This record gives sequence, structure tokens and C-alpha cells, in this order.
Amino acid sequence: MKKYSFLLFDADNTLLDFDENERTSLTSTFKAFGIPCDEDTIRLYHGINLMYWKMLSEKKISKEELLIKRFATLFERIGVDADPVATENHYRTLLGKGCQVVPGALEVCRKLRNDYRLYVITNGVASTQHSRLEGSGVAALMDGIFISDEIGYDKPDVRFFEHVQKSIPGFEKDKALVIGDSLFSDIRGGVDFGLDTCYLNVYNEKNTSEIKPTYEIQDIVELLKLL
Repeated sequence: MKKYSFLLFDADNTLLDFDENERTSLTSTFKAFGIPCDEDTIRLYHGINLMYWKMLSEKKISKEELLIKRFATLFERIGVDADPVATENHYRTLLGKGCQVVPGALEVCRKLRNDYRLYVITNGVASTQHSRLEGSGVAALMDGIFISDEIGYDKPDVRFFEHVQKSIPGFEKDKALVIGDSLFSDIRGGVDFGLDTCYLNVYNEKNTSEIKPTYEIQDIVELLKLL
């Protein structure tokens, strides 16, 4: 197998358990604002949120619009009169405190850092991501952290990856591997920039897109065997 030197990890649902953080933060936020919250509401929000993040990756919406519209759209769908801006601000605060980690992720990083240089490449709000990465212990295991909010471009934009390349001393494309759970941001971004990619397909979903990762795993722990 090809020898890599640089491992570029996505954060959410690759190293950090965003789904659990999202569920906990949403439940607390809705309770604080008197908004009915059940499994159907959370599932509906999750679908709306994914739709807007996909639109962001396709440059059809700005991140600022995304953060507010996801709640505005949800409230419209469930017939609730609530302030999406206030809801987003409250939710964002709670989200930043959520430090849940994907099972096995910290141990994988501890083992890999002996032989590789590890980096986080993530979309999202900078203050939220820094807080979660530091609180979870992930940041301490990384050689660097790259957040779209600070760079000015979101994955899969090639300019995001150009910034990463310029910022890592001695970076070589053919020695770098992107690891992430999103075909449309992590894997597409890596492929478009000429990097090898490893798709973390936790739910074993069939890939019907034109995006073809170099490798595919279902559990982050499998990365140790792969490498």
C-alpha cells in the first residue's frame, strides 16, 4: 500500500460525534424556547440541515444564511412561531460545549501520531469547532487545525485545500490522505485537489454518485489496519 505522511481528518462524525452533540443541543434548545421536540422533529431538522450544508458545498447558499434558514425552515414546516436567530444563537452556544467523541477516534489518533502528521480539516463556525476540538482532547493530538470559517472557503472548494497545502511545511500531495464521512465535501474536495481519500461510510450507504474514494471503511478503527 502507498506510504502516507499527512493524514487530513474531517471533524464531525469522523473524530467528533456530531450526531449525539446535535441531538443533545437541539433538545435543550427547543426546551428552552418552548418548542415541541420529539424524534420526528429532530429527524426533520437533521434532513433540513443536511440539505442546506449540501447547498453550501455547491455554493448555492452562504454559511450565514444556512445557520438561520435551517431553523426558519424547520419552524415553518412544524407550524411554530419562533425566532430562528435567537434559536441559532442559543443552539450554537450549547453545540460549542459538546465534546462527544466518535468511539475509538482518540485511540486511533494516539497510535497514528507516532508515524504520521495529523491535521483536522473541517467546515463550520470557528469558535464552535475550536471549543469542541479542544474540549474533546482531539486538538492536543493534531499538528494543525484548519477551519473553513477562518480560511474563507468551505470544503470541497479547491481553495480550501490550497490553503492547507501552503500552510503545512513540506506537504506533498502524493503523501496525503483525506479521511471523512462526507462524499460531497471531504471526498469530493480531496479528489478534486488530487489527493487520495478514505470514505468513512458508517451507515454502509450505497455510493451512487460520480465521486469515487480511494478507500472505504465503516469504522474509524479500521483506519489502523488500512494504514
